[in-house]
Order: sequence, then C-alpha cells, then structure tokens
Amino acid sequence: MSAPVRDEIIPLWPTWIGQMLLPEAEAPNRALVERAASRGFAGNLFEVEDPAVAWLRDGIEAAVGQWFEKMRVHPAPQWRLDGRLEALGFGHYRELHNEPGAYLAGLYFVNVPAPPELKHLRSDCVASHVSLLDPRVGFNALALAGDPNFNETRTLAPVAGMLMLWPAYLRHCSRVHLAHTPWVRVALRIELERRPGARMQ
Repeated sequence: MSAPVRDEIIPLWPTWIGQMLLPEAEAPNRALVERAASRGFAGNLFEVEDPAVAWLRDGIEAAVGQWFEKMRVHPAPQWRLDGRLEALGFGHYRELHNEPGAYLAGLYFVNVPAPPELKHLRSDCVASHVSLLDPRVGFNALALAGDPNFNETRTLAPVAGMLMLWPAYLRHCSRVHLAHTPWVRVALRIELERRPGARMQ
C-alpha cells in the first residue's frame, strides 16, 4: 500500500556548486604561477610530471569523490581529467559558455586577481570575478525579492587555493580582468569514462 500524499513544497532541478579550499597551497601556487609565466602551459596540464600538478590532481580527486558522495552515486564512475592553465592579462575575459561532453566543469584559482587599474568603472563592474548562471532560461521573470529564484546568477570573487566544481551544463563566464598582473587559474573538465550502468560495447 502506497503512503498517503502529503502537502509539501518540493525543490525541482537543484543546481549544486562545490567549493573546496585546498590545504598548503602556497608552494604549489607559486610553482603554477612560474609555469604560467614561462608560457610552457599548452595542452592538458595534468599530462605534465610536476609536484605542483600532482598536488592539484590529488585535491581534485578528493573533491570529485565528495561530489559523487553528495549525489549518492555508488559506485563512483571512472573519470578523466583535463586542465588548462590560463594567465589572463589586462582586458582578457572568458565569455559565457558551458562544457559540452563533460560531466563536471570547474576552476582552480592559483592567485587572487589584482584590483582594477582603472579609476572610472561602472557601478556594476565586478572585474576578475566568475559568474555562474542558472540554466533555466527565463525562469525568474516574475520572481519576487526573497524568492530563491529571484537572482539567476551567482558571482564570486576568486580566492587563491579555492577549487570549484559545478555541472558542466551550467553556463559560466569570467568577467574582464583589468590589472596588468596576470590572473592565473586552471580551467577544468571532468569527463566520465562511461556512464554508470552502461553496457560495454
């Protein structure tokens, strides 16, 4: 016999964002800044043999494990990691996009961006920030202040040593960087080797 229906308000389509402050990040971050400055960072960063890269991989593995625990995915699927080391200069930004074909996307912030070097900025300028946008287009058109659907964006100031993960379908952008000191970070893609429960071909 099924349980009787009860009155309730049910959350639909939650969008999770994970963040983890990696411990003892100072020395690896210095090494990653040096690697970015040398411009020897083309291709997948995680194919490089380097203690700082290995340290970052360990942190990402821990975070992805926690993600699957939170989502109650058992057993956790096999996955592969792709990372791109970026050094954004003055006037650089990353336009709004998602990561087709990936399961998770994310960023690791190597340094804190320097403050803008322009004196006159718009009041809504949030230079060197990251914005994440809810994928439900137009869902908040009539939302009221106080409603959790009121603001479809989450804009974050980067923190050195912070690792962030989110579903790859989530649209995100990096606001324009307005300092000459490079903003260094690692853009991440986490792809599943195969979907859990899928039959081998």
